[in-house]
Amino acid sequence: MIRLFLSDPPLTLEASVLYLVMRYPALTQTFIDREMRGVMANGVPVEVHPLWDWGNRAAPAPGGPTVVRRGLLRIVGRALGEMIRRPSLVRRGLRALRQHRPRTAEHWFHTVWGAVWAFGMAREFRGRPIWIHGAWATAPATAAMTLGRLLGRPFSFGAHAYDLHRHGGDPLLPRKMQRAAFVHTTTEFNVRHLRELYPDAPAEIVLARRGLPVLPPARPDSAGNDWEGRSLRFLSVGRLVEKKGQLLWLQALAELARRGAEFQASLVGEGPLRPALEEAIRQHGLETRVTLCGALPPERVQNLHAEADAFFHCGVVDAEGDRDGLPNVVPEAMSRGAIVISSPGGGVAEAITHEFTGLIADPHDPAAVAGAVQRLIANPTLRSRLRSAARAWVAENFLAAKNTARLAARMRGNLAA
Repeated sequence: MIRLFLSDPPLTLEASVLYLVMRYPALTQTFIDREMRGVMANGVPVEVHPLWDWGNRAAPAPGGPTVVRRGLLRIVGRALGEMIRRPSLVRRGLRALRQHRPRTAEHWFHTVWGAVWAFGMAREFRGRPIWIHGAWATAPATAAMTLGRLLGRPFSFGAHAYDLHRHGGDPLLPRKMQRAAFVHTTTEFNVRHLRELYPDAPAEIVLARRGLPVLPPARPDSAGNDWEGRSLRFLSVGRLVEKKGQLLWLQALAELARRGAEFQASLVGEGPLRPALEEAIRQHGLETRVTLCGALPPERVQNLHAEADAFFHCGVVDAEGDRDGLPNVVPEAMSRGAIVISSPGGGVAEAITHEFTGLIADPHDPAAVAGAVQRLIANPTLRSRLRSAARAWVAENFLAAKNTARLAARMRGNLAA
């Protein structure tokens, strides 16, 4: 039963993993919900605690974790009381801020609020058999580390994409790597990145990919083999931000149009880049070919995956150093039978092997992306082979029940201890 608490209900004394997130549920982070449900399916009770969720009217899907919310004023008031009782920890926190000074306003907010939330919630968890897990390396991990220190409990956290790369990553990441029992990440690329940055950190790094709840039905063998002579259906899904490379994708689509290809393209997502994308669509003359769909519910996105001939991932490293890991939409497209054309490098390269599970093309080269599409149009044997290998990769590497089992086992072992 999902419980939405705004006041002070009694919490169960059952041993549980506290999942700390910023918002729940979040349309752009359905993978976190799948992860928690997978952990629960492996016998580990989960409570989700959103740190900054006011005004979120989205209702969690039935059968998920218990959701515990607290009012802003209540958290701040209790935090001040806890800080008065624990002045030495406040002084240590201020020293940590001086040593690992946040570089941006976003970093300041995540660092300070994560600590305030932990001070405000500490009394709720004293005496409870809990494991504390921050889902991201930003405010959730700061809250997990601070709460662990206040309660004398171990903690873990996740480190995946923006929290590792944007503006050099979370400023307290070195301290968190030294103190966490383990760090969860979802790509081998991130494992190498963390070990290169913190070779002496004692935290274990647990590689457990995200995953689909089920493998969808296979697309019939004949489907998609008639690319020649019809309008193709292209899809890209992601927040409208620089690191997703959608402006580069539009350049590739414009090149395809110049070469005479017939297609309809859907771009799912919302974000600050929307005005620039609308202008680029006009400049390239793609108004009748490209649809900006905005944010869509998961079921509608899955329908678009099932209908797409090709899926484009044009991710790049943006001006702030941010980049994708392995976006869940890539394996989702692979599972549904869409052929993925992807940027080189990063976590996506673990799923997309050129000419085996998809095609790699540099999004900065519109001719290369357009050429990849033309190869697919002309070669039905290649399309069939890529589609089959991609689905096999998903079945082996990207099912939630399988991937969360290792994470759940690590959490269950710590709860038992």
